Formats: sequence, structure tokens, C-alpha cells
Amino acid sequence: MATVKDVALRAGVSLGSVSNYLNGKRLKPKTASRIKKAMDELDYHQNIIASGLKKNKSMSIGIVVNSLTDFFSMSIVSEIENYVENYGYSIIICDCREDKQRFEEKIEFLLNRSIDAIVVFHQDESSPMLEKVVEQAVPIVAIDAPIHGIQSDVVLVNNYESSREGVVDLINRGYQKIGIISGQPRNYISRERQGGYEDALREHDLPINQQYIWQGNYTIQSGVEGATRLLTKHPEIEALFVINYYMSLGALKALRRNFSKRHVEMLVFDHFFVNDIFYPSISSIEQPVATIGKTAGRLLIERLVKGKEGNYETIYCKNSLRT
Repeated sequence: MATVKDVALRAGVSLGSVSNYLNGKRLKPKTASRIKKAMDELDYHQNIIASGLKKNKSMSIGIVVNSLTDFFSMSIVSEIENYVENYGYSIIICDCREDKQRFEEKIEFLLNRSIDAIVVFHQDESSPMLEKVVEQAVPIVAIDAPIHGIQSDVVLVNNYESSREGVVDLINRGYQKIGIISGQPRNYISRERQGGYEDALREHDLPINQQYIWQGNYTIQSGVEGATRLLTKHPEIEALFVINYYMSLGALKALRRNFSKRHVEMLVFDHFFVNDIFYPSISSIEQPVATIGKTAGRLLIERLVKGKEGNYETIYCKNSLRT
């Protein structure tokens, strides 16, 4: 069985460097990479339990997502993992399936495993288990929505401003009758993005027609239903702003199936590789998933390794408009 000394010899570094790596201390990227490569080649496995007991840490971070199939969330999770593993941390991913009770159960599951920190996505309301997390002084990083009533670090994108800019771009290109496939008003992201849409219309003295607003549930099917309903009842609609990637796939499906002879301009939130295959091309608001993930990773390490307390940060990562 390989030892720490074997790893140091293989990597060409000192025993102290290997120890620092295993204890989550920051090293130069090249040094950390050499140590990790040597550990992989030697099939070296740190005794995480023993190491964690020495530091009173589990060396693991819990992440709760709404769905393991959500491309946006899982892209960010990948970036978080890449960042924190340089400090010796691993991640545990839980899928709450957009169910509040299941979310509570997953948070409890993580706490029972003495997790060192927790990352949550799209949670804009506190809950009994999140309050318990705070009571136990476990750091929280909230992504995509601030948690009302909970002090934590938060990583957001400029949902309102980028939505406003995107709709203004449609208006500047001559589109005035613009519908929106939004989400439920209780949802933080839906409120921010729909708010940007409405203010863009106001700024250009265009009416906010409530009949042009469809509130879906972030699924492909609700995108199909929303686009079909809006374009059937209101054939004068010239463009659609769809605030969610999956609903935009549904809207595009409806357009091609039922309205192929009409030109309806599309603006969608989120740009992933499939957007590039559509013809004609569609405008999109791209979220910087790599930046979001690395920022969340940095905030975690500041709490876990550098001992930062209080002074919670809310960091906005800038979206970009692709037309």
C-alpha cells in the first residue's frame, strides 16, 4: 500500500507539500496537479475518516440540486468540485426533485454525515432544516437565489438587468408585440426576469399586455403549452422571451410543429451548445456557469480553510447576450 512518502517521491515534492495538499491548504496549481497525479498513479487513498477526526472535519461538502438532469446546475457543480478538490475536499450530491419535503430530508441526511458545508440551488425561502444548518455553524453557499431569513454567501447572476437588456435588444430590432413564457410569481428568478421584461417595455412606452404573459413551471411541456396558447390566441405576437432553458425547448418544439410558416423571434435564457444547431439562430442570455462555480468554490474555501467568519458576500456574475 502506497504511503505519503511514496506520493512525495513520485511527485518530486516534499513530504510537507503532500501533507499540506491532504490537509486542504493552498498550493501552486502545478504542485497540486503533480501530487494528485502521483496519488492516482499509486492508487493512494487518504484515510479520510482518520484525517477528518484530527481536524474535526469530514472533508466533504454537500450539494443539493433540484434535479440531477439539470444541465445548468450540474455544470456549476462540476466547477465547484474542480475547485474544492484542490484543497482535499470531496462533494456529496443530493437530488431533491423540486420537492420541499425531500429537500428537508436531504439537508438532514447531509447534517447526519457531519458535512463541512452545504451548497443549495434556487432556494429563496428558509426552512427548519436550513435553520438547523445555521445553528450548527455549517457554512451555506446559496446559488441563483438569496435565502430569505438566512445569512449566507450568495452567488447570483444579473437576472433582472440581463432580461431587460435582452428585451430592449428585441425592441431596437423592431419587435414591439413581445410575449413572455415566465415562471410562477412566488419564484425569485421568475420575478427578476419578468420584471426586466416589463421594465424594458415601460422604458419604450409599450403596453404590458397581461394576455401576452404565460406562467409555466420550468418544464419542456409547459414551454409547449405556453407557446401554443400565446401564439394561437394572439397571432399578432412577433417575438417570445422564454425565461428558462427547458421551457425554451418546448416553445421551439411548438413553433416547428404548429407555427412553422410564421416567423416568431426568440430570446431565451441560458445558452448551451444545442442553441448553436438551431436555424434560424435564436438570441440567448448566457449564464457564466464556470465563473459561478469557481466563485462558489472560492467562498466555500474561504470559510473552510481560511477560517473566514461573518461578512457574508453576495456576488453577481455578469450574463452575456448572444444574438
